[in-house]
Parts: sequence; C-alpha cells; structure tokens
Amino acid sequence: MKRRKITICVVILSLLFWLADSVIHRFIYLEDAFELIPTDVNELWMRTLIIVLLIGFGLFADNRVKKIDDAEQAKLEIFLATVSATQHVLNNLLNQWQLVFMELEKSREVSDETWMLLERSIKEGREQFEKLCSVTTMNGITIEESVQPK
Repeated sequence: MKRRKITICVVILSLLFWLADSVIHRFIYLEDAFELIPTDVNELWMRTLIIVLLIGFGLFADNRVKKIDDAEQAKLEIFLATVSATQHVLNNLLNQWQLVFMELEKSREVSDETWMLLERSIKEGREQFEKLCSVTTMNGITIEESVQPK
C-alpha cells in the first residue's frame, strides 16, 4: 500500500473526475438526465481514455519512485559496507600507530613537539572516524562535515 500512494491518489482523482464530468453535463450543459455512465459512446470512451491515462501515469510514477528508493537503499548499503571495511583498516592502522607510540615512549628519542603531534594525530584520527561512522544521512555534505576538523 505504501508503494502505491500515487496510484491510489490518481484512482480517487479519476473517480472524482468521472463524477464531476457527469455533474457538469447535467447542470452546465443542461442535459435531461444525470448519467453516471453516459449513454453517448463518444463521451464514454473519452472519459475512459482519460482515466486509463491517469491511472497509467500513477502506476508509472509509483514504479519510478520505487526504483529511486531502491537505488538510494543500495547506495546506503554500499556506503555502510565501505565504512565498515574502512573502520577495520583504520582501526588496524591506529592500533599500529599506538604500538609505535608506546615504543617511542620507552625510548624518548623524539622531540616534545613531535610527541604532541603524534598524540594529536592519533586522537583526531579516531574522532574523525567515529564521526564518519555516525553519519545517518548519506549525501556529500554530511559525509564531508563528519570528517572536517573542529
């Protein structure tokens, strides 16, 4: 039912059109009797053709919306799979940096400035990746904003 919203609206509008056309013929064109189903074959096929075209458009529109929704869902699944794989790779990389950091801590063969840069880069890398993993709306802006430094 959710996937056929446009078709349902078009069917309702088509029925209203049919009824309105009957009312117009009776009260505007001053025909003798109110005919819900016209006896004039020309009038009948014209109304039928219009309704068939409207319902056809509704079905087409619902089909296009479904294809667009499916494509968006596929993109989201690809994005989430990419983030998951990237998370694995980056976690390994950050853990290896942590190991290097611990080895450097033992030897203290780097300057204090380099030490602070290393600490900050590990921290920023983890924070940016956590923000990237928390993106729920998939578009270029939200993804870019998630990895921008503060």
